[in-house]
Amino acid sequence: MKIAEKTEISIVTLVILISCVNDVHGAMSQYKWMYFQPYGSTVNLEPLFNYTECTGQSQCYWSLPNKFTRLVYPLNSSTTSKYSIASNGILTIINIQPSDNGIYHFFKLNNSEWIVSKSLLNLHGAPFESLWLEYWPNVVGGLVAMAAVFISFGLIMFADKYRYRSPKTESTRRMSQRPGTVAPLNKPVIIEQANPVFMHEDDENDINTTQSRRQSTNSNSSGLRVAQF
Repeated sequence: MKIAEKTEISIVTLVILISCVNDVHGAMSQYKWMYFQPYGSTVNLEPLFNYTECTGQSQCYWSLPNKFTRLVYPLNSSTTSKYSIASNGILTIINIQPSDNGIYHFFKLNNSEWIVSKSLLNLHGAPFESLWLEYWPNVVGGLVAMAAVFISFGLIMFADKYRYRSPKTESTRRMSQRPGTVAPLNKPVIIEQANPVFMHEDDENDINTTQSRRQSTNSNSSGLRVAQF
């Protein structure tokens, strides 16, 4: 039941997003100088201020979005087959591609004055029908990069798990030591230190023993003298 409700909510959300995109597209395309056409189609860009016909050469020309290329009326069909200019100044573009998007300016000479008008072709990107054609390189590039990251991570984990480890290294790694402790030595070392309380006791015993020996020696010598007399 919950899965069905979530599916219905996602469908409703998708419908709302599509309707919003269509509304935005309709609001943008209501202006005469704004054109939104899917890629691969043909578009006719009409000048806004077109009061007279293009009669002589160099009286009418279109400036492309790159601002360097000019299409002067009349166009030579053998030179380019993508563009054509009619006598009323309408520019026809065949097989629209992302490189054709941008602002086109039309220049017309009228009584020694140039009248300039502009036309916008897919200025905010391709319409909804051509979104995949415009953004599929970015989507594919992102998926490839993500797959490369996951594959690299998996290979690193696999190599770390199955790489060779010597038994000594394994036993060393299994020993857990708390921080601050010192590993035990192979041979125990016993360090003896005298207690400061009893440091002078042995010296006193040695002095007393020496004095007693002297007294006994003196007494023996005096006894021998008495015996002689």
